[in-house]
Amino acid sequence: MPRDNSHVWGIVLAAGDGVRLQQYIHDRFNSDRPKQYCVFTGSRSMLAHTLARAESLIPRSRLLVTINRDHRGYSLSDLNELDEENIIIQPANKETTASILLPLLHILRRDPDARVITFPSDHFIIHEERFMEHVSAAEEFAENHPKFLILLGTKSEDFLPDYGWIEMSMKIAEIRGCEVFRVKRFLEKPDARKAHLLQKDRTVCNTFVLVGSATAFLRKFRLVTPSVYQAFKRINAELNSPSEEETVQQVYAGLPAVDFSKAILAHDPHGLAVMKVKDVYWNDWGSPGRIRADLERLGTESEF
Repeated sequence: MPRDNSHVWGIVLAAGDGVRLQQYIHDRFNSDRPKQYCVFTGSRSMLAHTLARAESLIPRSRLLVTINRDHRGYSLSDLNELDEENIIIQPANKETTASILLPLLHILRRDPDARVITFPSDHFIIHEERFMEHVSAAEEFAENHPKFLILLGTKSEDFLPDYGWIEMSMKIAEIRGCEVFRVKRFLEKPDARKAHLLQKDRTVCNTFVLVGSATAFLRKFRLVTPSVYQAFKRINAELNSPSEEETVQQVYAGLPAVDFSKAILAHDPHGLAVMKVKDVYWNDWGSPGRIRADLERLGTESEF
């Protein structure tokens, strides 16, 4: 019997400023646009690739994209087929906690029973169909275990200190051949001293594709970042009202930049699970060297 996916929503995270790659992007494209709005392969930007990937599982009507106001011009061609209500514009980049929480409030207003999947828009994936099979299996786990948030993690031969790392504990499920483990520990961009705490054979990279019920997400915000949660209650009260935009502006003006991985995932692994992604090439393009290596792998790199 086919599963009911009518409550599955996606949040595409496209609000990053791309500070680490600013010089490289400027040299390569003669532009200051963040990397998610750049075309590295084919004719589509990284954001457009992400949207197409997400649409293989979730209809466009249930995909929300978070961008910054000053990126609006960069995003026009990628988002012109999305409804305006699905384009969530932030006054400024306040890191991933705000970039998830703001669209989450919109989703909960439209569907209190929603299950949510986050999609970073600036990651490189070769085996996209296989990757999305894992995402679909993780969403099924989330439906059956609504108190869990489940991350997707990939194996890496090398320890890279600017990644997020997940140490797996006991296996708790297997869905469609995909193994799910409890999270023992989460370290975001650890230094060498902290990295020694990890059991390398039980460690995977965090893809930041995160799946769970909207209420499970909200519970994490409320328990781990209560000040941010309280600030966003003001926005929630004004959603879809004439004063919504002004309220968002006021809240963001006093909002600290809070990284979701550092503040929430690393701080409180309780209720977190991880699905180990197999036979998929994934990379977080956080450095020019990684981009060059992957483009050479595809045979599309030139002098850059």
